[in-house]
Amino acid sequence: MDLNIILVSLQYIVPALVVAGLSYIFFQNIVERQSKRDYFIIKELTAKDTGIDSKALKLQACERLVLYAERSDLKKLILRVQPVSSDPQAYAHLLVQHLEQEFEYNVTQQLYVSEELWAIVVHTKNTLISTIQQTAKSPEVTSALLLQNLLLNESVNVQSKVDILVRAVREETKHNL
Repeated sequence: MDLNIILVSLQYIVPALVVAGLSYIFFQNIVERQSKRDYFIIKELTAKDTGIDSKALKLQACERLVLYAERSDLKKLILRVQPVSSDPQAYAHLLVQHLEQEFEYNVTQQLYVSEELWAIVVHTKNTLISTIQQTAKSPEVTSALLLQNLLLNESVNVQSKVDILVRAVREETKHNL
């Protein structure tokens, strides 16, 4: 009986081993072909242009920096951001906060422009912020509306900084074309 059980077991085990071996060989070939195909695709993608146009990214960065310069222009900022109270310090803080938000929104553009242009962007932002803060600390400023008027008068002095920024962006754009 023991021999009979072994022969019956072999009837099931031998075909199962044959199927398992053939399956292993078959799937091994599939995996090998898939690996070669994947390697070829990766090699082709790295060899080809990835489709990212760096010139377009640089031009888009210049476009966004011109927009930033226009939005951070002190006259336009004052007209766009109205005081919510009569407190001049609160209004100054609100203006600075808007400048900082505009800057943070465009901070990634530094990846696509020259270091010199980015230094001009940072310098312009810092000049505008210091102008707002110094004007707000003036003893003659007693209300937000008075601060607004003084800043409009002061905007003539800092307009040259914004103009320099716009000219620098234009030069960078010409360089990228």
